[in-house]
Amino acid sequence: MASLNTLRTKFGIVLSIIIGLVLVAFILGDQLSMKSRRSEIPEDTTVMTVNNEEVKASVYAKYQETFRDSNLSEDGKSDYAYQTAVFNYFSKEALENVGLGVSDADIKSYAKVYSQRVAEMYKMYGVPADQMTMMIQNQWVTNLPTIALNLGYEKFTAVYSAANYVNRLEVEDALRNTNVSFDGRYVMVPYASMPEVTVSQEEIDAFYEENKTENTNYGARALRYVAFDIEPTAEDMAEAEKQIMAVDQAVAEANGDSNAIKQAVRSIGGKADTYKLFSNVDPKVQEAIKAGKNYGPVLEDKTWNASYVVSDVTAPASYEFEVVVAANIMEAKAIAEEVIANGGDFTKLENAVEVSTDSRQMAQMSESDAKNFIDRKVGDIFTYTYNHKPAVVKITKLGDKERFVLTADVEKNVKASALTNNNIVESVDKFIAEAGNTAESFNDAANAAHYQVLLSTANRNDYTPMQGRARGVRNIPNSRNIAVWAYDAQVGDIKSFHGENVIYVVMVTGIDENKYQAKNDKAIESTLKRNKQYEAIASQLAMDAAIEGAENGTFTGVKFNINTVDGKFEPSLAAAIASSRNTGVETKVKGSAGAYVFVVDAINGEVDPETIEAERTPDMTQRESAMARMAVDVLTSKAQIEDMRGEGEI
Repeated sequence: MASLNTLRTKFGIVLSIIIGLVLVAFILGDQLSMKSRRSEIPEDTTVMTVNNEEVKASVYAKYQETFRDSNLSEDGKSDYAYQTAVFNYFSKEALENVGLGVSDADIKSYAKVYSQRVAEMYKMYGVPADQMTMMIQNQWVTNLPTIALNLGYEKFTAVYSAANYVNRLEVEDALRNTNVSFDGRYVMVPYASMPEVTVSQEEIDAFYEENKTENTNYGARALRYVAFDIEPTAEDMAEAEKQIMAVDQAVAEANGDSNAIKQAVRSIGGKADTYKLFSNVDPKVQEAIKAGKNYGPVLEDKTWNASYVVSDVTAPASYEFEVVVAANIMEAKAIAEEVIANGGDFTKLENAVEVSTDSRQMAQMSESDAKNFIDRKVGDIFTYTYNHKPAVVKITKLGDKERFVLTADVEKNVKASALTNNNIVESVDKFIAEAGNTAESFNDAANAAHYQVLLSTANRNDYTPMQGRARGVRNIPNSRNIAVWAYDAQVGDIKSFHGENVIYVVMVTGIDENKYQAKNDKAIESTLKRNKQYEAIASQLAMDAAIEGAENGTFTGVKFNINTVDGKFEPSLAAAIASSRNTGVETKVKGSAGAYVFVVDAINGEVDPETIEAERTPDMTQRESAMARMAVDVLTSKAQIEDMRGEGEI
């Protein structure tokens, strides 16, 4: 798993699709999978159900273990484990039922392709041939648990996306909307010029009954919650200070040894990556360096910061060079000696070589890279590990000299310790036990614990499985998992959720049981008044009619994707004009500000029939790509999934 990102970058579309599809499927997952609240699980609890089948904590833990050695975050590993459970308990059988199951032959066939690609990657990075087979086998064994999942979803994606079809009329309409514009005239009678109309309550009620099915209610949940902030204690702060001061002491004892300085800083997660232009360094660090000192350690808003100078040089800002890649270091040294001997001309080598040009920026160099370039002059020739390959370099141009520094930087956030976390968790558990299952008991428990009760609502829009956008409960950051839980919860249900440095305890205190959205008398009254005004105007509206308050105007260049006409924001009018097929026809439109009648005098541009088929191909490709992105989401949305991981056991 550790090299999946490298494979995806190097080998492009095939592995990108295989790996990317799994990531798409996480839309249905719990993106805020919880880290362990306890060091061990007291019993084999059910962490999720898939189509009423229980996924036990022991099984889920095995799925997580698959990704133990990957570069994924803890939440990322949980997301992979979640998707593995969905595949094993639902998708695998569903795919087999429609003839898209993954056979042993499929895996063997993929193994050959996989082996070739990994071998190519390892070869590029100079892995010795005698180690290649073993490394490929190890990589395959690491990825084997997810191969069937990847291939199964790849099969479904291919079939699902191939079902798209774009007909000629769709292409023609799209081209027409882009290429054709309309000029003409209009007459508009503002609604404001009409006498006030009245709407009865009976009319409002009748309109609501007639249209209520278009405004379905989705049972919004009223929520009450308390936030338990996870803050470091005085003991945690003291321990962090002890660690940072130990690093500071180690740096002092290094006596300028750059390797020792970097090792000390990296021991607590610090970095010493690349040179920085001195003028771009933080002003506070600049001042310390000018005074011949290191910066810090200093505590700033619960974060210890320090910068230790590893190297301070004046060097060219850029280096341009010619480069020849060799098969091995011995060949590179031989080429360098020969080209130096002939005056630096690669074309005079006994054996022809491929010469490329490249450049390096000092501000992007590591210390090891910089050592090869800092003191070079134009014309210098030397061997160099170029893009992980042995090579011969000849400097052809240098940039202006600037001051650069390489610093070993510490940015250590002081976080709550495991003990502090456990204490907070115990407080959460105690609160939940005392909160009962009513709004009143929840409030009483919060008052007794001196916590503020906050209110929110989980709407249908907070839980939209097919949209691929972030979900969340209003006023609660990163609360997708709360929204997912709340929409299936009942009144009195209570649950805890881990956020960023906080644990939320949430209770559902009410559910809007109405089948349809509530009647909004004011909004309906406004709509009915507008309809009556339009009908009164439309009955006498014509291009040559003399109507009091009428306004005449012209329009030019109106297109389907433009919502303004003659400077007025009138989407309905613009769409009606752009839908015209003939000139000289009077057409009435109910606009936003008034009633319109218009005539198109000129239709500019046309659709070349020969371009329709040419445009149809990219349209098909675009739609196929969109369907491919949706495919796994469509499949897994058919599963009934109940996710119980939010309480933090996993």
